[in-house]
Amino acid sequence: MKFFAEWPMPSPSRVDLAAGTARRRAVPHCRLVRLLGGLVVASALVPIFPSLGALWVGALILITLLVVTDFLLRPHRGAVTVVREVRPIQHVGRKSSYLLRVRNESSSPLLVRVREVLPGALEGDGLDERVELQEQGEASFEIPLVGVERGEHGLLPTGIRLSRPIGLLEYQELVCHDDRVLVVPGRPAAESDWILSRAALVEDLGDRRVRRRGMAREFESLRQYVVGDEVRYMDWKASARRMKPLVRLFEAERNAEVILALDCGRLMGGLVNGICKLDLAMTPVLDLASVALRRRERLGFLAFDSEPRAFVPARPGLPQLQEILTAMARLPAGVNPTSYLRAVRYLEARHRKRALIVFFTDFTDELSAQEMYRSLVALTRRHILILVGVGDPHLEEIHERSGNDVRSVFEKAVAGDLLLERRRVMAQLARSGVFTLDGEPSQLSGPLISKYLEVCLRGAL
Repeated sequence: MKFFAEWPMPSPSRVDLAAGTARRRAVPHCRLVRLLGGLVVASALVPIFPSLGALWVGALILITLLVVTDFLLRPHRGAVTVVREVRPIQHVGRKSSYLLRVRNESSSPLLVRVREVLPGALEGDGLDERVELQEQGEASFEIPLVGVERGEHGLLPTGIRLSRPIGLLEYQELVCHDDRVLVVPGRPAAESDWILSRAALVEDLGDRRVRRRGMAREFESLRQYVVGDEVRYMDWKASARRMKPLVRLFEAERNAEVILALDCGRLMGGLVNGICKLDLAMTPVLDLASVALRRRERLGFLAFDSEPRAFVPARPGLPQLQEILTAMARLPAGVNPTSYLRAVRYLEARHRKRALIVFFTDFTDELSAQEMYRSLVALTRRHILILVGVGDPHLEEIHERSGNDVRSVFEKAVAGDLLLERRRVMAQLARSGVFTLDGEPSQLSGPLISKYLEVCLRGAL
């Protein structure tokens, strides 16, 4: 996913009040409201104390003059510019921020109230601040956000209120921007590069230990013949040139078939810390895809719920990662039940070559896992399978929670039973020849890549 880092930062969109705002509206400041309220109270006392009448009229005239003066000295359109600096790519569940700059372009001080509200797909507190800007002065605000929903989302207009130091009237406007944020699964480029480097190191160390020779492997090097080597691996031409017997060494092929099958059914639509489990599960899917493509594997992708939702045929090369990302971006939120039987039949009809198939899914108990067990075990006759259980950390939290009241004891018992049944299903699949892995989405990438490299280095494909 390195190409995310190559997206340029957008040039700051300077939107001035003349061109980028909605209609200006004058609103009374709380100071003016209090003064008018005092006049209303004083008007009730004038009939009782007639001598206050002249004072009351003078106060009314003074307030009127101040309001008129404030209106005549109001900030002109274009007195303030608002600049947003936003990264166009954000990652699901990752903390980020953007910069909001407010600048006074006029020749006199201004009181500015700035309000920024984030859309529902971007979680954050927004901004509501008052600041006094001197002439040609500028204030900057860093606004944190977390993308909680995949897709492209537009940022809302920035609300501002301007006033002079007299401060009886404020002028409210909405500064309209054209900033959009694309929330994508996966992780930033720096983290992806680190994962790829660690996977390469693990693979290199493992490859030295389990490198195998022969049996449909790629040619690696030559070495001198020793007693016990098979004659069929002799390289007769090289032996004749060097005047000594040489045999060929081979290593495992790197262009195996890998299919990543992602369940986007109802159980994957649950929320984990406010973020859809399906969106979180896409991160380990993309991590494994990056490692597999780096090893020159032919990579394919299937998304399914009650029926297949997306299929990307197996191909090598980095462009395949973009194809998978595009397919993921179009996946709907999980609302339908999962049919493993239909997914397996669809996969068998479109991919007949032996492959490593990695299923990412979730289940609740042994009863709901029966169809999954029958369907996946049937695939092991031809393919190598890894089942990745995308767990719910809330179950572990409930099971480990302390509490002696009836409700807590009941919840702990139910959570314990569900966790026990989950382990039994995983153990049953392992006995049937399926490699298994279970954990919460944020902790799956490392163990999953290790399991994948282990299977590859065994030469199972």
